[in-house]
Amino acid sequence: MTVWLTGLLLSAAMLVELAYRCVTAEVPAEAARPCAVLVLGYPSEADGSPSPIQRFRAEAGVRLMHRHGCNRMVVSGGAAANRYVEADSMAEIAKSLGVAENALIRERTARTTLENIGCSAPFLQGTERVYIVSDTLHALRGKRYACRLDAELCARTIAAGSEPPLELLGWKLRAAIHEFAAAVLDYGSELAGLPGRTPACGSRSP
Repeated sequence: MTVWLTGLLLSAAMLVELAYRCVTAEVPAEAARPCAVLVLGYPSEADGSPSPIQRFRAEAGVRLMHRHGCNRMVVSGGAAANRYVEADSMAEIAKSLGVAENALIRERTARTTLENIGCSAPFLQGTERVYIVSDTLHALRGKRYACRLDAELCARTIAAGSEPPLELLGWKLRAAIHEFAAAVLDYGSELAGLPGRTPACGSRSP
């Protein structure tokens, strides 16, 4: 039983790695300015410290911001899983990596990926390109939601996902399953002509 279970876990891990390597992030043909980086949220640890996923996403966002010369970073996420606001945690990571406070916008209400996009949209006006930052599969879902909500935003949005490091393999497995399930639900909703599963930007307090 142990050998069988080990083989199953190794097979699942290989499939997840293959999924992340085969589904690549979008690459723009040329630079466009002004541009903005939108970092999708993830919960802090139970004690309020930054989670490894928050750090991974914030670091990826800072790299993209510098690479493309963007002057704005929107970090999106409310207190979705505990009392700590995700945007605040990721903003502090970005600041520690050299992003100026006046270049940071904290979107502190979103509790879902769809709300990450909908609640952040007002802060993305006036930009020629928006880079959605998360792991690759999640960033592509963010782009999908941007296209669902606003054709104009869709046209200037790039799913600029990054592959999580190997030490996050266990999380990647869970994330890949979640993204597959989300894609199935979204596709089913579109076939049925149903609206999105959550408000574009809810009225909940942070």
